[in-house]
Amino acid sequence: MRRIRSLLLLCVDGFGLFSAWMCIQMIQKHPVTQPGVFVIGLIVFLSVLVVRMSRLRRSERYTMASFEKKWIIDRSAKKGLRYQDKPGCYVILIYRFPHLLPQTGGYSNVYVGQSLEVYQRIHNHLNRKGNGDVYADVRDGRHVEIEVYPCRKDQLNDLEIKLIRRYRAEEYYNRTAGGGTKRSFFG
Repeated sequence: MRRIRSLLLLCVDGFGLFSAWMCIQMIQKHPVTQPGVFVIGLIVFLSVLVVRMSRLRRSERYTMASFEKKWIIDRSAKKGLRYQDKPGCYVILIYRFPHLLPQTGGYSNVYVGQSLEVYQRIHNHLNRKGNGDVYADVRDGRHVEIEVYPCRKDQLNDLEIKLIRRYRAEEYYNRTAGGGTKRSFFG
């Protein structure tokens, strides 16, 4: 199934690139023989671009303080992150100098992980029940940012590997390249 999806995306991308080429031809005052193909190709290209961009930013972002504040909002109504757990991957970014904005990539340490109950796992890291290095930074008062990437259970390993590569997390707190968690079909 994954190969078919990749092949489809490749075809759609190829069609989108062809339409972009036709657009360049139009801009340069070259005649376009089939404007209908151009319009359809342009629509497909733009929609694929939007989908790809939205997939990059499907994450939720919290500071440590905002995460802990949203952990339990109302216990009786079961409101808060604790009650809406789901599978996903997470990135914990630690900043030695909080004035460096997260967009600058100025983090001093990073940890990437995955869990079937992602909010609970993050909460554990922040409260001494997870990675000891992460908790030491929390205890020492470092500025902590959290990114949560919800996904399906079967996507956890692949997403974790991608995030570890993206953040070069093996150079920091991750000991492996990720993706090593074996999950049964039913569990």
